[in-house]
Amino acid sequence: MHKNADVVVIGAGMFGSAAAKYLSRAGADIVVVGPPEPTRPAVAGLADIGAYHDESRIARCLGWDRFWGTVDTRSTARYREIEAESGVGFFRECGALAVISLSLRQHTGAMLRAGEDDGVAVERMSAADLRRTFPVLHVPPMAGGIEGLLERRNAGYLAPRQLVRAQLRLAVASGARLLRGTVTSLRRDERAGRWRVRLEPAEGGSPASVTAERVLVAAGSLVNHSRALPLPHQLDLRVFTEPNLLFEVGGDQLRQLEGLPTIVTIDPEDTGNDNHSAYLIPPVRYPDGRWYLRIGPAMQPIVHELRTAQDAHRWHARQRTTPEQAAFLTRMTRTLLPGLEPLRIREACCVVDKTPSRYPYIGHLDDRTLTVAVGGNGHGARGSDEIGRLAATTALNQPWDFPLPQQTFTPTTTAADAPPDRPDYLRPPFGLC
Repeated sequence: MHKNADVVVIGAGMFGSAAAKYLSRAGADIVVVGPPEPTRPAVAGLADIGAYHDESRIARCLGWDRFWGTVDTRSTARYREIEAESGVGFFRECGALAVISLSLRQHTGAMLRAGEDDGVAVERMSAADLRRTFPVLHVPPMAGGIEGLLERRNAGYLAPRQLVRAQLRLAVASGARLLRGTVTSLRRDERAGRWRVRLEPAEGGSPASVTAERVLVAAGSLVNHSRALPLPHQLDLRVFTEPNLLFEVGGDQLRQLEGLPTIVTIDPEDTGNDNHSAYLIPPVRYPDGRWYLRIGPAMQPIVHELRTAQDAHRWHARQRTTPEQAAFLTRMTRTLLPGLEPLRIREACCVVDKTPSRYPYIGHLDDRTLTVAVGGNGHGARGSDEIGRLAATTALNQPWDFPLPQQTFTPTTTAADAPPDRPDYLRPPFGLC
């Protein structure tokens, strides 16, 4: 099987699905390539590992800096439109709360001023305000005290799988073709002046190929561990496990906890696993029909780097937290919700990536026909619609229309055998999850 296209998008996840929608709406002939979502994650292949393979991600407009605030605000403003156009629901508006150390008040002020420019409504709350408003919640102790920043509108959580489903449905409705399979190679045919993507179809059968004038690689956190980039490219992108725990709740406790917003705690103290930075998502109904409250860490030392494809595959096949990770997550849950009495506790795992700039890569490699859009830095889901739009305009070499210069997002490469250090950008504070 062989297909021709103007642009082939490698990756049908958060960024790739949004970019495909905008590319097809711009009139380009698009083929989107990506593996099907796994039905049995424990035995899924490496290409099936996706950071969006879950039922909840925090949605919020207030960002750690100007970039994240703007992409998040622009994206969340489109959620209801995307739902209406696609017929797929994915967003629950339950509010979002950031609990931040008062030692960060200067940065908090800058965040709030940027939010005001984007029209974000935020309530500033003292510790006493938080106790009155959310009596079930206990905030962790932080040096200098804390304050809360509460967004009630255009904030809550989204179902990332459903958002991807909605974006792909809109892309196909605008003429894009979705091809399910795993990329085995990407190379440039210099004589023909076109790119050739080879893949193994998801349904078996003979290998397929797609040729296109342009390629947009949006293959996610594990792009360096796949064959989505032409050799010998390796992006300067660090990938880490993100251990989560799911606490099943029901009955009166479910009704009590459903009134909570999503919560992030921002502790700037570099105290290892004693750091109090974490995120919590109120009860979400999962496909098994049960309701689970989810908690995850920031970048404490319990978050381990995946340096090779073998590391990623072994970790994904097990999907287990270590005793150290489980102890931290349980302690943070007991700190935030001391009255929690779960029916049972499940493990859940994800991946998170980090770039040196802490921003996505949205730009060209080698020439203007090969574009990448990767690097969510733990924030990418909620802002994916705007990031996908920027990726589409870049792939088509259209004018850049964003407040930050385009050079800010230029991809950088690194040697595959880079030393296993822990750069400064991986230490606290890490920003809003």
